[in-house]
Amino acid sequence: MLYGRQAECRVVERLLRGARESKSGALVVRGEPGVGKTALVSYAAARARDMRVLRCVGTEAESELAFSALHQLLRPVVNLLDRVPEPQATALAGALGLTPGSREDRFLIAVGALSLLAEAAEEQPLLCLVDDAQWLDHSSADALAFVSRRIEAEGIVLLFAARDGEARRFEAAGIAELELRGLDETAAAALLADCVEAEIAPHVNARLLGATAGNPLALIELAALLSEQQLAGREPIADPLPQGAGIESAFLQQARRLPADAQSIVLLAAAEGTGRVSTTMRAAALLDLGADSLDAAEASGLVVVKGSTLEFRHPLVRSAVYQGATFAQRQAIHRALADVLDRDCDADRRAWHRAAATLDVDDSVADELERAAARARARSGFAAAARALERAADLASADAARASHLTSAAGDAWLAGRPDWALALADRADAVCPDARRGAELAHLRGTIELRCGVPAEALRILARGADDIAPVDPATAIEMLIEAAQAASYTGDAAQIVEMGNRASALIVDDQPGTKFTIDVIVGIGKLFTGDPAGGLPMIAEAVRLAQRFDDPRRLVHAGACAHYMGDDESELRLYTRAVERTREIGAVGTLPYVLEYLARAEAIAGRYARATAHASEGLRLATETGQLNSVCTLKAVLALIAATQGHEDDCRDCAARALEASMSRGLGFQSALARWALARLELSYGRSGQALEHLETIAAAVPGAGHPFIRLMATADLVEAAVRCRQSATAQHALADFERFAIATGLSWALARVARCRALLASGAVAERHYVDALRRHDPSTHPFDKARTELLFGEHLRRAGRRKEARGQLRSALESFESLGASSWAGRARLELRASGEASRKRRPGTADQLTPQELQIVQLVAEGATNKEVASRLFLSPRTVDYHLRKVFVKLGISSRGQLIRLAVDERHVSEQRLEPAMSR
Repeated sequence: MLYGRQAECRVVERLLRGARESKSGALVVRGEPGVGKTALVSYAAARARDMRVLRCVGTEAESELAFSALHQLLRPVVNLLDRVPEPQATALAGALGLTPGSREDRFLIAVGALSLLAEAAEEQPLLCLVDDAQWLDHSSADALAFVSRRIEAEGIVLLFAARDGEARRFEAAGIAELELRGLDETAAAALLADCVEAEIAPHVNARLLGATAGNPLALIELAALLSEQQLAGREPIADPLPQGAGIESAFLQQARRLPADAQSIVLLAAAEGTGRVSTTMRAAALLDLGADSLDAAEASGLVVVKGSTLEFRHPLVRSAVYQGATFAQRQAIHRALADVLDRDCDADRRAWHRAAATLDVDDSVADELERAAARARARSGFAAAARALERAADLASADAARASHLTSAAGDAWLAGRPDWALALADRADAVCPDARRGAELAHLRGTIELRCGVPAEALRILARGADDIAPVDPATAIEMLIEAAQAASYTGDAAQIVEMGNRASALIVDDQPGTKFTIDVIVGIGKLFTGDPAGGLPMIAEAVRLAQRFDDPRRLVHAGACAHYMGDDESELRLYTRAVERTREIGAVGTLPYVLEYLARAEAIAGRYARATAHASEGLRLATETGQLNSVCTLKAVLALIAATQGHEDDCRDCAARALEASMSRGLGFQSALARWALARLELSYGRSGQALEHLETIAAAVPGAGHPFIRLMATADLVEAAVRCRQSATAQHALADFERFAIATGLSWALARVARCRALLASGAVAERHYVDALRRHDPSTHPFDKARTELLFGEHLRRAGRRKEARGQLRSALESFESLGASSWAGRARLELRASGEASRKRRPGTADQLTPQELQIVQLVAEGATNKEVASRLFLSPRTVDYHLRKVFVKLGISSRGQLIRLAVDERHVSEQRLEPAMSR
């Protein structure tokens, strides 16, 4: 029976009830030791008799063994692995040690765990109980947290119990939490009365309650330490009574009442950690401890033997006994355990027991830990690999070996998603043994971390210096570092440094491999374009797009797509980005997907595919947040701000732009900063607030590297000219147009020349302005830049109406209105509708289409279903479960008033034909 936990029990009941109705949920129960977390977990298990229950318990002894807790949890359902999509099944099987590992994306393993649990839940609702979550190995903790954030309609409950106040903490961002506090006076008194047979005097009862702050375990254990006379108030009680950590002290007192051999057996079991009686007793034999010692320990109630497993009465017993032992006692125990463990089957545990038994340097133990790290790394257990190598460095005798272990550990820590730890390990490696090649490796790591999570300008400095240091002995590594340095320069918006990094890389080329040539063409070509040398840059980026046909690597496809964008080849750009996303999904590179989706979403937004762009940007944002890619989070927020601005969603635009600006300004992300400001400028312009728009646009135009980006400045020039003309600042408009016109003429890009013509029209009057508007409309490509064309039609219609040519104006305004409405650009449609009404023609609002009614995730699902994908295929591509896909499809059917997949496919095709037919050629390829 649980005392005083009615509210908490109701929370658990709601979760279980939801699972029975195919609704999933996750909850982390937190609290101090002994407050009742395990009791609440047990309550959940007792109330889930009609559900399948999976369990795992985190233990300190296994907290460095990669995926040990995940294996414990999933072991009863691994027979369902053949139902899990590839490559998820392969990645998960490798992580669990069922097949040879292959260094998969660590998030793909988490997706595999989600799919496996979803398959198990197909048979009956599923309850997953995770106790002592603070001691989960990092790989398992990351995977289970990822699963918890993505379950939705599978009928799964994940319930975690995590102890507060430990050195390790179970990180649960995005998961609901419930904090358990001490019992109130009434509940605590009832618990004592039920657990203690002796009479308790009122003042003793009050004393115990005050000393324990209502902690249930503390109440029970402290009462057990008192005699009947003390409980009755006839004998004095020691002052003060132990509090907080005193619970462990109470357990330790009970253990120390045991005979010496029984105490040693309990200590052995505490250090062994897995609960295997056979291992504990073999080690006991080495220490001349007889089986009767275990009997005495069991008789005390501190431990209990169930078949082949030894369990502690409470997890705090284990920690109390272990922490209460002397170092010499623990050393002897770990040595005995290492000696009895199988060198093959239990190699990792043996290595850690040997390490715990070793005080001085010992290269043989360091070598064992290094091998353990290699095994963990092969299963994508990068955190465990880093821990093993960090300990190996402590035990290695030579400085070079220590530095090597720490360098490898730093790389593994980064792959585990722990950049701060990686940087600390890198600093230790540098301090131990300076070496040119190792220094370059560490510089590469530091620069990469800064590029993904920190300040790109600092990344540029670190990578460029590191490349200089390593170039004489390893030019290939230097080129790789310069490539990343150029990317950092692009993030900051420093075009001169992009060119500089490209030139340095070109000077180091030692082969004519297509991959090397492709990379140099991308860096140098884009850099030349940005710094006013289109004639030199365009041929290089065109060659890069041609070479991209040979590659299937997502990042190279992205780089080629960017080149196609700068060439004005919008069809190739969308095709390359779409292929990059498809390839990323195929190989299960979950951690790479946010980066790739940045580019596809931005291209779709520019092409007017706002629903698709929102869906892709939303997915990328969710994954970037989950995988800790802070700079991608910033980029995707800026993209969403630009989409919201164009569609007239003012609150969403301002919120996303503010978040993007806050992050970008603090890190010197010039591209993201400029993109967010452009979004705000477009928002203001769409509502006719030209003065506010001009402020943002002039900030973009004047921004230095770290606060702006040269290409965004060029892209936003047409908006600046329009805002300046409306504010009667023609000189500002003329100056901005001059730079943009030089770029447009030099590159010959149709979108740029069309905008130049529109800007000239705004700065002219009468027949001259009309001639420029007609020229602009001739140059616009409505298949890839429909928003641009509609903007020109709106301005041309306004010009004609003001000239008294209302009938001619209506044709332009009607076309603009139809385009804006089909794009979902509501604020721009509002402007066109007002102008059309002023011209003497009324208009009706467009009926919302399919895309307007669906959430971004629902839209993604509809698009994939329309392409013929099954629910299981959709689930695999979107890293969801089939049940969640089915759940969203049912919601789509209700929203759209349909009842079959066939109707959905026809509706999706019709919708695309009406509002996105311009994109069919790109998508069909």
